[in-house]
Order: sequence, then C-alpha cells, then structure tokens
Amino acid sequence: MKILIIDQVGFQLQTRKMLLEDAITNCTVDTASSLGEVFISYQKDTYDVVVVDHGIENGQQCVDHIIQTSPSQPILVVSIAIHCVISRCEDCVNNHQIRRLFNPTPIKNIIRLIEGFRGYSCDHYDSETNKIR
Repeated sequence: MKILIIDQVGFQLQTRKMLLEDAITNCTVDTASSLGEVFISYQKDTYDVVVVDHGIENGQQCVDHIIQTSPSQPILVVSIAIHCVISRCEDCVNNHQIRRLFNPTPIKNIIRLIEGFRGYSCDHYDSETNKIR
C-alpha cells in the first residue's frame, strides 16, 4: 500500500510515517509539507490513500490539486473546521472518495480508517439523512 501524508514538517509527521509503515503490512509512506511537494509527489507516483491535515497552510489547495489530478483518489482529510473541503458535503462522499475526520484523531484510528477506507463513512456527514452532522 502506498500512502501520502500531507502535514507540517516536524516530529509528529515523521512519527505518523513511522507508525503507519510499522502497522500496515507492505506499506510505504511518502510525506509532503507544501503545495509544491504535493505537485512533485503526484508527478512521480500514485497513492492508495492520501491523508491531509486541512489546517496546514495551503491545505485546501493541496486537496484541490489532488482532486483535479485524480478525482477518484481516496483522501482522508483531518479537520477541525465545520465546512466541507468541497462546496457541498454530499459531493465529497458521492462524487469523490473524500472522508473527513475530526481532529485530533489518534493514529490507531487513522490506521484503521486507511485499511478499511471504502467501508468508512465521513465523521461530518450522515449518508442516511444526507445531512451534515
């Protein structure tokens, strides 16, 4: 499995990378901390799942670039914001493979969600009622 984590440079990013590679069998994790690094990563490789901290500088632009490059890319967006990364919450779920997680999210939950991405429903969206939670 190939994963890209987009987050601020630092100890936490490197720790997440190490924990994901240790916990998920045959997992390789690339990291990016800027929009430019995301451009480069997407020119070089494809990813099974992208994990984005929406709160970083240019976080929304990173999501936008990924969607433009690969509209069906599975993306886990870690966010404390109540607004959606796409204009309407149901668009993330129905037209893209985007799921948002509440921040902070323990690494064990991120691992579980990466491994079972397709079966996970967004923390911010109730698909039964088609409403934001």
